[in-house]
Amino acid sequence: MSDNNKNLMLAAPCGIYCGLCPAYKAKDDEGLKEDLIKKGLKREQLPCPGCREVKGHCPAIQQQCETYICTVNKDAQFCFDCSEYPCERLNPASDRASTLPHNLKVFNLCYIKEQGLEKYIEEAPKIQYKYYLGKMTIGKGPQIEK
Repeated sequence: MSDNNKNLMLAAPCGIYCGLCPAYKAKDDEGLKEDLIKKGLKREQLPCPGCREVKGHCPAIQQQCETYICTVNKDAQFCFDCSEYPCERLNPASDRASTLPHNLKVFNLCYIKEQGLEKYIEEAPKIQYKYYLGKMTIGKGPQIEK
């Protein structure tokens, strides 16, 4: 599989990059895998190869993702391909924002649409790092304190 196809498989239709998910990273870390199992994820679903590969059956939600189903039904590679984008499924909420990168979905989708998938994959770790560790500065966005 080419790098571009692998990147597409790891970039979920909703804009989350599965390559940064602990369920995916468990492929290289047996300790992480065991921690995830202790937290309730099923051993047979780990490591997760990414949302697209498992047809939206995300180990973290224990069911098929409704957003994934929606993109398949609308024949969309990404949510931004849909005429209803952005829809209610992408509306952010502060609940669990400190542990789940879902508030990044619309930003990530805009980035992929405008900059391309390869550039997004390159920048995804930095984007997520700023999400978790950045301090919001009005007019500048999240800044990493030095």
